[in-house]
Amino acid sequence: NNTLKQSNKTTSNNTLKSTTHYTTAASGTTSSLSMGSIGKHHPNVKLPKKLEEKSKEEQILRNVDRVKSHPSSVDTLYKALVALRNDPNNDKFRKIDKSSKGYQRSLANAPGAEALLLTMNFTNNRNTNFLLLDRSRVDPALLYLGISALENAKNSTEYKEAKQLLQFQKDIRDVMFSVNSSESEAVLRAGFMSNCPTEPPEGRGALMQVTLGDEVVRRRFDADDTLQDILNWLGGHGSMIPDK
Repeated sequence: NNTLKQSNKTTSNNTLKSTTHYTTAASGTTSSLSMGSIGKHHPNVKLPKKLEEKSKEEQILRNVDRVKSHPSSVDTLYKALVALRNDPNNDKFRKIDKSSKGYQRSLANAPGAEALLLTMNFTNNRNTNFLLLDRSRVDPALLYLGISALENAKNSTEYKEAKQLLQFQKDIRDVMFSVNSSESEAVLRAGFMSNCPTEPPEGRGALMQVTLGDEVVRRRFDADDTLQDILNWLGGHGSMIPDK
């Protein structure tokens, strides 16, 4: 029994030491990577390159792939690069104001957008809020790759679906707000609502929630209500919505 206890204690201590050593190594992963200790202790582990360490072509393709589900960003980047390619001597095409409304609306929050511009040799100016491209660093080959990649992005499923969604949201906003003051529209909406069943009291029925443009509308429906009842309810928010 004493021998067994001593053996268990020794095993436990060795395990604890091993765990402590592993934990220490794991907690220092960031610093260890820079010193190459991962390669020293684990020679078969190969760390992938950071994106900025890869070729310019790989960076362009990856950044365009990240941004392709943001159609307004793709369109803005495409327009900017084409303008730069066609007139590289024009300063305004080599200077991008990151504080402008257009940049904030289309590029600021889109993944891969600014990174693509940096791959085109734009640089962040530390003293201003501009992305700048020196004339000597305009690279026609990079522009060709970037424009081609963005053209391909425009044909992707992600781009097309996101583009359709943006157009649908715009149409819904137009329907809901641009005709609110129209008497004929008010009559049409009232007609839809007159065919809509009475809303069940709170605690009964199922809650239906629909996003219409920037607005979310909610209403409860009974179990025996139909799809047409829901369409009539939506028609009360805009007479053209059921057709959409």
